[in-house]
Amino acid sequence: MNLKTMQHRFLSSIGDLTSLRQLMDTLPDVGFFMKDRQGRFMLNNHRACQFCNADNELQTLGKTDYDFFSRDRADFYVKGDQTVMATGIPVINEIAPAPEHSDRLMIHSKFPVYGKKGEPIGVIGFHRMVEGLRDMPRWHGRFAQAVTQIHTRFGESLEIKKLAALAGVSQSQFERRFNRIFGTTPYEYILRVRIAAARTLLENTDRTISDIACETGFYDHSHFTRTFKRITGTSPGHYRRSHLGSVL
Repeated sequence: MNLKTMQHRFLSSIGDLTSLRQLMDTLPDVGFFMKDRQGRFMLNNHRACQFCNADNELQTLGKTDYDFFSRDRADFYVKGDQTVMATGIPVINEIAPAPEHSDRLMIHSKFPVYGKKGEPIGVIGFHRMVEGLRDMPRWHGRFAQAVTQIHTRFGESLEIKKLAALAGVSQSQFERRFNRIFGTTPYEYILRVRIAAARTLLENTDRTISDIACETGFYDHSHFTRTFKRITGTSPGHYRRSHLGSVL
């Protein structure tokens, strides 16, 4: 049996999501949410309810960002949701303004949610506050540019020194602050972005592994294979075989 089919059958057989919801509520710093195509909240964990100043999830169901946040903040969040649904391209670890009017920032990710016929029916995502960076408001715009460069130019040679210059700080400052925000080094983050792109190509194309390695910014086939196996736990070839039939 195809591994994706096996996974799909198991997930489709789940009749009660109570355990999953309880697990999400144990995440102390991460707000987890789901919205439908009209932007109405369909799911919020405890931390996400706190973002909305709501006592519980029931107080948020069927409401939108405009019921909880200022218009400019709500406009920003809704525009992001609509873009994700329209393009199918997720937002991953982007820096955004926090719901309240302040200089506080959060990191958020959003993915499209698809219906049984393959149509976009909403978004799912999470967010967490950026803490412990007192001078962050003065440089977060340039820092965000550096992060965006990683996500848009991961196939090119990315030097940490140049990314730091783009952020307007020294390399040591950039590495230290990057680690505090994302919990990993800039170099490891770049590798994971590249591997995520490689997984998509392995699943959706018949391009050779060497071609994919080159396309996603790796030095050679060997470097790509070692990194892919370290991060995913399997080789690129085995990963592709286990996903055959999912798209191709």
